[in-house]
Amino acid sequence: MGCKACCQKIPTRFLIAAMIFFTNYICYVARSNISISLPAMVKSHKKETLVADCIQNGINYKQNTTQAELDIDTGVKYDWNEHVQGLILGAYFYGYLFGCLPAGTMAEWIGPVWTIQTSNIITIILNSACVWLVAIHWGALFAARFVIGICGALVYPSIQCLVSRWAPPEERNIFIACLMGGALGTCMTWIIVGAVTKYYQWSWGFHVMTLQMLIFCIVFGIVTFDSPELHKWITEKELNYIKVSQEGKVSTKKAVPPYKAIFKSFPFWSLSILHFGNMWGLYVQLTTVPKFMKEYVGFDIKDSGALSSLPHLLRLFSGFSFGYLGDFLRRKKIKRSIIMKSFIICSHLIPGILMATLALADCNSIFVVVLLTLSMCFNGAAVVTNLTNPMDLSPNFAGTITGIISFIGGVTGFMVPSTMAELLTAFESKKIGWGAMFAIGGFMYCICGIFFMIFGSTDIQPWNEKVETQQETST
Repeated sequence: MGCKACCQKIPTRFLIAAMIFFTNYICYVARSNISISLPAMVKSHKKETLVADCIQNGINYKQNTTQAELDIDTGVKYDWNEHVQGLILGAYFYGYLFGCLPAGTMAEWIGPVWTIQTSNIITIILNSACVWLVAIHWGALFAARFVIGICGALVYPSIQCLVSRWAPPEERNIFIACLMGGALGTCMTWIIVGAVTKYYQWSWGFHVMTLQMLIFCIVFGIVTFDSPELHKWITEKELNYIKVSQEGKVSTKKAVPPYKAIFKSFPFWSLSILHFGNMWGLYVQLTTVPKFMKEYVGFDIKDSGALSSLPHLLRLFSGFSFGYLGDFLRRKKIKRSIIMKSFIICSHLIPGILMATLALADCNSIFVVVLLTLSMCFNGAAVVTNLTNPMDLSPNFAGTITGIISFIGGVTGFMVPSTMAELLTAFESKKIGWGAMFAIGGFMYCICGIFFMIFGSTDIQPWNEKVETQQETST
């Protein structure tokens, strides 16, 4: 009774929002911990020093480029070549793409809480087991990371289900802003795993993060329920408020998603294009810009924890700021379509312009960091645009829609590196190759945003109504 009385002082839906935030935190812990641990797991080989173009041309000056590494014992080392390391790093994303399509339907049928908990439990077991699996063969580690990726794919559609059931329409954007918990998860993983690996061994990085996951899994299981009607602590007043605000448009009954109607829906494809453009831009920022900084400009942004964390943390704070502003405008009775299409200017058009401007930055490392940080900051407005639109179109099948668009957006994770490789090979001048890469990235951001502004919709679609509901209303 004491716990129940304490929790009732806080609106239950806010506790659910907190659980959504930390669900994403843990999801990104599982996603990113291998990228910090892997260098400590691999035997180092002396390589020919790669001199960045800007340093080679005398434009930038880089200090201590030949500083000797300290002989730190980080645990057992494995003789893996670059190809094997690439496969291990990419295993999560292969699995993620594989798990996207069935994820939404699974969340809608067995419930978002059980789907997330299944993902958590499997991830905890496999993340802990990685320490022993790696001793068998690198393929065992690849398989574990692949399955962890599938588990990660279950999370976002499940969260969409939770938000559609728990969030009043006037609070949806701030709920979706909780997806930015992943940014904090990434930053904390860099800090914690990096420190543990340095002062102990890489295996302890897996153990410490697994402990975090386990604690969260227990708390999540106690606090979170599939819908307000099922929650044990919710007050009658809050339950009625949520139900009245949703106007009977959300149903927890099981139904086969109307795939045919979804794929014939132009608003769905407009959303898919918007999400594709957003993911293309993010993958350019997260994967190719660090390479551009290191190999062309001559500045490794990963060498500075503060600089590498800054874009992610600013996106976290801007996401909540944009979410709050979006909900504020919604409470002022401004049309949802006007709000969303206005925010696309921030989530897509401004980041697109900033990305295209990277082509002009050339060897100015400070200019590049400023542009990258501002671009990520403005992209926090995605919590009001492509991340919320699945619930606009269909609160009942938001999970299914999110799973499909996550698959479509996930394809860019393979297309962006391939495009970068082709452009850098096609042009003798690296300056032109990188300029073309950033110009294409900016174009994708902008053209996808403009397409949605012209053709996109925020109206609930006819296929949102479940078959059971239709039968009830006809009797």
